[in-house]
Amino acid sequence: MPRSDDNRINLVDDNKKLNELCSDLTSVDLIALDTEFVRTNTFYGRLGLIQLFDGRNCYLIDPIEITDWKSFCSLIQQPNRTTVFHSASEDLSLLQTSLKTSPNCLFDSQIAGAFLGLGFSLSYQALVKLVLGEHVEKDVTRSDWLARPLSARQLQYAAEDVFHLPALETCLREQMVSSNKINWFAEECSNIVLTAKGLENHATWENAYSLVSNAWKLGIESLECLQQLCFWREIQARKRNKPKAWIAKDKDLFNIALIIGDANSISTHMLKNEDKIDKRFIERDGDEILEKLRNSRYKLKPIDRKLLTYPLSLSARKILKVCQSRVVSVAEKLSMSPELLARKRMLQKLVRDYEYYGYLLWPEELSEWRKEVLQDSFLPLFPSSNQL
Repeated sequence: MPRSDDNRINLVDDNKKLNELCSDLTSVDLIALDTEFVRTNTFYGRLGLIQLFDGRNCYLIDPIEITDWKSFCSLIQQPNRTTVFHSASEDLSLLQTSLKTSPNCLFDSQIAGAFLGLGFSLSYQALVKLVLGEHVEKDVTRSDWLARPLSARQLQYAAEDVFHLPALETCLREQMVSSNKINWFAEECSNIVLTAKGLENHATWENAYSLVSNAWKLGIESLECLQQLCFWREIQARKRNKPKAWIAKDKDLFNIALIIGDANSISTHMLKNEDKIDKRFIERDGDEILEKLRNSRYKLKPIDRKLLTYPLSLSARKILKVCQSRVVSVAEKLSMSPELLARKRMLQKLVRDYEYYGYLLWPEELSEWRKEVLQDSFLPLFPSSNQL
């Protein structure tokens, strides 16, 4: 296994070097990738470094001076090339929002470890130690990856984060093939990529109101108001490049929606006098949000109350508890992490939808391979149910 002290670390810091690198790698069928970024006070992560390892050499791609990413995007989008990450979600989100690209064929070593029962959300260091018996340092995680020049220790750490990924991919893939889990794993990785691609889909923002705690308590007019406010916040977070909670907190949007009723009869002065609403928020954005509400500026789809997180009844809570127990049992038989098979929030939606519709409706998160392995165990818990 080559390491960072083998003098195989290459810095790629301009368009010419990047294009030459991507040209050289056109015939490589597997590459390992990782990213370093800063996201302390922004909505979008700021890309600081991309690490790429082809099994022989490590390339540290410095994005500061690079303006032409076409060859890189083409490289990772090729359908016959596997791109290996560890815990890919944040990296994929960053690549999608920064470069508008995603890998065509993803292998996430953290997800693979969960499928094999090695642990849920295992760190890269822990998985490398467990599978390969190698030690990886993790002492510069919180470095400023936007500062230049990068230190020798930063470069070494960054390289270590991809050196072991090809070996992990080989070992973990073999185990998943032998345990007949490779197709389930492929479905999971495809869904992770699709999620990253959908981050900037305006249609998903229209349902943001359903994620606000206690939204189920609101009447239809207040819910429509909350929907407008949450959609406005999604737009403003991206426009200002600030975390959504910095634009407006959930509780403030909820309280405005609860109070406001008819926007034409409400003024910013009245909102400022409400104890439950942040006055600084109203002073900064009150006029704009009231103007948006009065004119119904955003033409959004109708409210869907089925999306709201209603509290479960006593009988539903009992079913949920049994579902959780059966997930653990099925996961043990399959030698996989129960958290991977079904998280509590997935099961809550399953049970909640059963209460609402009167039949078993498998939510998207529990479809495909999860439904395949759980349905025989779950069906007896939902009597007189025609499942979908």
